[in-house]
Amino acid sequence: MSVAPVVRYMILCEDWGTDPKNPRRVNIIGLLSNIRSVDEPAYPLLFPEICTFLALTEARGQGTAQITCVLEENGQRIFATPRREVTFSPDPLEVVAVPFRIRNCLFPKAGLYSIQFWYDETMVEQRPLRLR
Repeated sequence: MSVAPVVRYMILCEDWGTDPKNPRRVNIIGLLSNIRSVDEPAYPLLFPEICTFLALTEARGQGTAQITCVLEENGQRIFATPRREVTFSPDPLEVVAVPFRIRNCLFPKAGLYSIQFWYDETMVEQRPLRLR
């Protein structure tokens, strides 16, 4: 039986990594909430990489996870990660880290985007990302 996870953290960042002295500690690098294009012309903008770091809990079994990016003004899906399996331990209180790296993110124009976490074809959580 699969039970959808509760999102403890959903962080948009430039990179993440584990601490070499303590592999249970995660370091988040370059939090993202706004991206300003410095290119000329400004758009479309090819952003090299966005990381989405999730800390999930209260789930059971196994399910399929995916990150998508949607342009808020019209609901257009801009990009998505491949779907991947996530397996949870029998202990529902265990926190499971599920990081995604999304490379070569092509944003067509400035505006408000939504980075969404999907689990078993249901959107569970989302974060805004503003492009200027």
